[in-house]
Amino acid sequence: MTRPHSPLPGELPTLGQLNRATLIAFGAAAVILVTTVLPAEYGIDPTGVGGALGLTPMGEMKQAEHDSAPVASSAPVASTESKPAAAAPGEPVRVVITLKPNEGREIKASMTAGNAMRYDWKTDGAKIRYELHGEELNAAEGEYTSYEKGTSAGESGSFTAPFDGTHGWYWKNKTSEPVTITATATGSFSSFAAKP
Repeated sequence: MTRPHSPLPGELPTLGQLNRATLIAFGAAAVILVTTVLPAEYGIDPTGVGGALGLTPMGEMKQAEHDSAPVASSAPVASTESKPAAAAPGEPVRVVITLKPNEGREIKASMTAGNAMRYDWKTDGAKIRYELHGEELNAAEGEYTSYEKGTSAGESGSFTAPFDGTHGWYWKNKTSEPVTITATATGSFSSFAAKP
């Protein structure tokens, strides 16, 4: 059996060489963190390299997915204003909610498959995270279909329900100030209201 080679004192790295190697490794790790990890995981791109590499949109999508999960919230600071559950076809229904910092909330329309609505929602200025999604009737807790995610100060368009159930938005206020959202919908739905 042979014995492993033991290095001689002259073959070992000096303290200066070890310190230099540690600093180089630390610097390389910091560069990788700032240019790739932060943009790809969190959508934070201080240098612009993540955007050039296409990593920043991936990180923003991950954050939107992470923040879009509905969260049970305590009594909202919000004033909720909505018309009665059933509105005449073609008559707009408007709902206003205010989200505290870090609070999430939903506004949903009850629709049957094939019914459509036109919508418009906007904040009082701040961009917030949102997800347009729907739950089928009698769906299990936490089971839903996501249609669109992003960060915006407002969106408008039309939506056709692919199945019977509730369809609408979940918003998450990641700012440090309260944000008021005004959502208006017109179309074929039995109700359009904020969820507690």
